[in-house]
Amino acid sequence: MAKLSTKGLIAIALVFSLLAAVLVYSFLKGLADQTAKQGLPVVVAKADVPPKTRLTAEMLQVVNVPAEYIQPGAVQELDKAVGIVAREQIVAGEQVTQRRLLLEGKSAGFTGIIPPDKRAVSVAVTEVTGVAGLVKPGDYVDVIVTFDTNILGEHLSQIFLQNVRVLAANRDTEAAAAEAGKKETTTNTKMTVTLAVSPEEATRLTVADEKGKIRLVLRPYLPDGAVVVANALKPRDIVNASAPQPAPAAGWSGPAPAPKGIQVIRGTKTEMVPVN
Repeated sequence: MAKLSTKGLIAIALVFSLLAAVLVYSFLKGLADQTAKQGLPVVVAKADVPPKTRLTAEMLQVVNVPAEYIQPGAVQELDKAVGIVAREQIVAGEQVTQRRLLLEGKSAGFTGIIPPDKRAVSVAVTEVTGVAGLVKPGDYVDVIVTFDTNILGEHLSQIFLQNVRVLAANRDTEAAAAEAGKKETTTNTKMTVTLAVSPEEATRLTVADEKGKIRLVLRPYLPDGAVVVANALKPRDIVNASAPQPAPAAGWSGPAPAPKGIQVIRGTKTEMVPVN
C-alpha cells in the first residue's frame, strides 16, 4: 500500500476540519432557530403590583417571550425579583424590568433614608435657635421648647426630645453633603431642619412649635445614648438656684439640703451633675 505524503495528510486533516466546522455551525444555527421559536424566559406580573410593594413569588410568573419582544433590562430569573421592592406600578402581564425595581444601590429618594419606625418633620430655626447653622444631616440633637406667659401664665422651658437624628438641613441630606468637592452651605438667618421622630413625638413637636419656641441643642459627634433627666425650668427656679443657701443651724440634726444639679442616667449608672 502506498504511503500518503505529508501534504496528503495535511489535506485530509483540512477536509475533516472543514466538515466538522460545517456540522457545528449547522447544529448551532438549528439550536438558535429553535430557541427563537420557543422564546426566552422573562419574569412578568400576574396581577397589578402597586408601587412600593415588596414582590413575592405569588405575584410573578416566568413566561417565554420571543427575543425581539424582550424589553431592555427585563428580569429573566424569578429569584432575582422576589423580595425586591417595586419602585413604580407594574400592571398585570407586564415584563418586570430593573428600572421598575428598587435594586440594591439605587436610591429611593428622601423617603429611603427615613427609618421604618420614624416620620420626617421639619421645624423652622434661626441662626441662634439652630446652633448658628452648624447642625448638619446625620447629627443628633436635643429639642428644647419654651412657653411664655401667654400660654402657661409664666415662662417655662423644658427638654422634651432627646437624641433625635437630623435627616436634612434645608434641602441638604447626609448623602448630598458627603459628595466630593461639595461646597459648604451658606449660613442663612432662617433655615429648616428635618428631624426623624416617632409619630407620637411628631404630634408633640408640632404643638411645641405652634405654641412655643423651639431651640436645638447639638449633641457630641460620638453618640453615647445618655438620657438626661431634667425637670421643666421656670424663671424663679433660676433665681432660687443662684441665691445663696442658708447654712444649717447649729445643732441641726435633720437631713442635709438636697444638692442642686441634674441627674444623668448612663446605662445602669446614675450620677448627679452639679449646677453652678
